[in-house]
Amino acid sequence: MRVDQRRVQPDGSEYPEGMKDLEHPPAIYVAGTMVAAPAVAVVGTRRCTRYGSELADAFGRALTGAGWSVVSGLARGIDAAAHRSTVDAGGHAVAVLGSGVDIWYPAENRHLYEKLLDSGGALVSEYPPGTRPDRWRFPARNRIIAAIASATVIVEAGEKGGALITARLAAEMGRPVFVVPGDVDRAASIGCNRLLRDGAHPVLGPSDLIEELSLTIGEPARKPAEPEVDLPPGGISVDDLPDYWGCSIGEALVRVGRLESEGLIRRVGEMLSPSGGPGG
Repeated sequence: MRVDQRRVQPDGSEYPEGMKDLEHPPAIYVAGTMVAAPAVAVVGTRRCTRYGSELADAFGRALTGAGWSVVSGLARGIDAAAHRSTVDAGGHAVAVLGSGVDIWYPAENRHLYEKLLDSGGALVSEYPPGTRPDRWRFPARNRIIAAIASATVIVEAGEKGGALITARLAAEMGRPVFVVPGDVDRAASIGCNRLLRDGAHPVLGPSDLIEELSLTIGEPARKPAEPEVDLPPGGISVDDLPDYWGCSIGEALVRVGRLESEGLIRRVGEMLSPSGGPGG
């Protein structure tokens, strides 16, 4: 695939500030648009569960709503879910690749790769154009994910894998690492639970993540546009929101959390209404 790309040196204006913390900051190839907004990495296993995929989706949307860029590796599983939701929500996504930026991998993510670029996101790699995705390149690229991000979120991680490497590297650079706890007998949660045992910060959902990020690294300077209040004047039950908004229950709850935090809606029992509506 032919993409417009450029080589950015560590002293270049586009060079991610966090990457200067690496021992030997590499020159990078960039396709798309880098922005100055602070970034949060959302990563995890390729062999994720449906629960993990839906949670990564919700994290991507919540981070977008709060004004953070979302960094991941565009791999199948957790990475793809986080990037897809970020792009769908109109956010800024940065994909760090284990190949040249003109190579899409895995093949099933080609549409996401193109959509990410079309939406104003960026593809980043230390490898020159045409470089194939050799297995050994992926652990190496994880240090770039960890360095670009101000914090890292591990959604699901097995006993071994790139997400654990990213978590370790982020911690070594002094960046907070947030981890979703899981069932002790679930293969996709073994790595997460061990990270928590070793001192990582637990995160229990999208709203909890946004709150913890605000406390540990501060709110991003770039504020999102004010959310639109799309509720019937007479109110609506939480259970009816997915049909009304045309989304999943997880997406609906994230949006409700944003609107409540902005004081734009009020909740009475299971009923939601605009803050200026009945009882507002």
